[in-house]
Amino acid sequence: MANGKMKIKELFIPVIPLTEELTGKELRIVDHLNLTGSSPRNIGFIPVTELYTSQFNSENAGIGAQQQCLEIKVAALANGEVPSEEEKSLLLSQGIQAYSYALMPLALYYCAEGYTLSAKAYIPSLPKYFSMTGFHSGIKAASKENNLDMAVLFSEKPCSWAGTFTKNAMKAICVEHNIELKSKTVHGLIANSGNANCCTGEEGIKADNDLRKLLEDFLENTVEIEVREQSTQDTVARLASSRLRRTNDRSVLNVHEDHEDDENAEIGVRQPCPKVLSASTGVIGRKLDLSHAKKVFTEKIKEKKNSKSYEAVYDFARAIMTTDTVPKISQDQKQRFLGICKGSGMIAPNMATMLGFIITDVRISGLDNEKVTEFMQETVSEIVNATFNNISVDGDTSTNDMVLLLNNFTGEEINQEEFKSSLEEVCKGLCYQIIADGEGLTKIIDLKLENLPISPLNLQKIGRNIINSMLVKTAIFGNDPNWGRIVAAFAREEALLEGLDMSLIEVNLLDSCVFKNASAQIFGADLDKLAKRLKQARHVEIVISLTKNKSTIESKALNSAHFLGNDLSYDYVKINAEYTS
Repeated sequence: MANGKMKIKELFIPVIPLTEELTGKELRIVDHLNLTGSSPRNIGFIPVTELYTSQFNSENAGIGAQQQCLEIKVAALANGEVPSEEEKSLLLSQGIQAYSYALMPLALYYCAEGYTLSAKAYIPSLPKYFSMTGFHSGIKAASKENNLDMAVLFSEKPCSWAGTFTKNAMKAICVEHNIELKSKTVHGLIANSGNANCCTGEEGIKADNDLRKLLEDFLENTVEIEVREQSTQDTVARLASSRLRRTNDRSVLNVHEDHEDDENAEIGVRQPCPKVLSASTGVIGRKLDLSHAKKVFTEKIKEKKNSKSYEAVYDFARAIMTTDTVPKISQDQKQRFLGICKGSGMIAPNMATMLGFIITDVRISGLDNEKVTEFMQETVSEIVNATFNNISVDGDTSTNDMVLLLNNFTGEEINQEEFKSSLEEVCKGLCYQIIADGEGLTKIIDLKLENLPISPLNLQKIGRNIINSMLVKTAIFGNDPNWGRIVAAFAREEALLEGLDMSLIEVNLLDSCVFKNASAQIFGADLDKLAKRLKQARHVEIVISLTKNKSTIESKALNSAHFLGNDLSYDYVKINAEYTS
């Protein structure tokens, strides 16, 4: 509590319903049951309702905003823990209506800082005409706790796409092949985990082609799809209505059910094969063996055909995980965009994150088809730079990094600002989940550089210097309020400060002013109190801004930036020392 006012943190949490009664309702979490350390059978718990506020603003909620708000209790489960039917009944008998893998990490971080939670829940949903799933294809060992290793996503309608890729000079084959498809329409993507398929030469090129062919052949032979005629001359790109009818089994994947055929679909041409994007993640330098995947691909997808949409989303999210401990899913509150990513270590993106996939069906007002892809690419690049590029776990940029946005333009029409806002909301949600799941972390570092007379590019470099500083990371891990390390990292490169007088800088750590007027502001017993607060904190906020005496720089433009990082623990060293062994 600050200045007698309640500190409220709004959360938007994906959940899996235990009852169909939750579908289509606006959901508010009023209590949770923490079962992350035990089985759903261990039902005994102490209610923690005081963590959740009675204040709830449903304005612009976006999930049945006109419907009655339903208050629910949620079970927080550890990743991989899927309740049996008996356990689901037991949870329901205790008043638990849904379960979540995402709630506990966020609740712990914010509650440790004295926040009261205003938590809205949502059931992940697929945009129109999109399908996805995930399954075990033999790349990961069958004995692994999470052995899902093949993720499949496709759209019946053709998609324009935009993407950002790693700037590491040693790019994986999938990155190179995706870049070759820029400006082409695609029908989906296929991703594998457990093997990065990087530094594998000609065999790696063939493996990536084979990976794509698994999905391309499946779509061509099994699913009704539309294709778009490529045209750079005509501003009205044609949608093909000629269907590829090869079988009656058009729902072998979880396809969004609430759509109708577009009466205005325009005739195009039939392509010989639908194009798809690919992604791989895992150990570098090992051959990608798809021999088993080729045998079971279609069979495995058919096994999943009756899955509910939210189950399919979670299967996809698990299938791209490597050292991640939880699936990472984010949806904007209007539920127009759905984002899924993986990333826990080797995170210092110089474009994106390890793997990030975002899908939408929105049409963008004011843009013809010739301009829409250009707008999408500009927007993705801008938002990725302000979100994914400003997070860091360990300072390493992967060979396989990418963020991809696919849009089939079959849904509602929104303006350009709404498009940007929803996409940014999804990206910010994914970024926080990556940092919260950083390898070995005990604390999140939340760094804000506010209203400084420094160019955006230099501000970004300064922010990275701070969150990547080993001395800052270890001080936070050791609960040492050694703010001098923060100041030193901020001022590490004098040229980046653009002549800024350090006497005008103020540094706040956990709301305590520790540096101002070029000197220390906290001593003795107050410093000891700050150390105790730091020990309790899971979410450590650092704010660097100008002092009130800033008349000397009024003529300069002021810029701000936000960065997320984490501390450096013993467990991070252990996880990565044993990564391939």
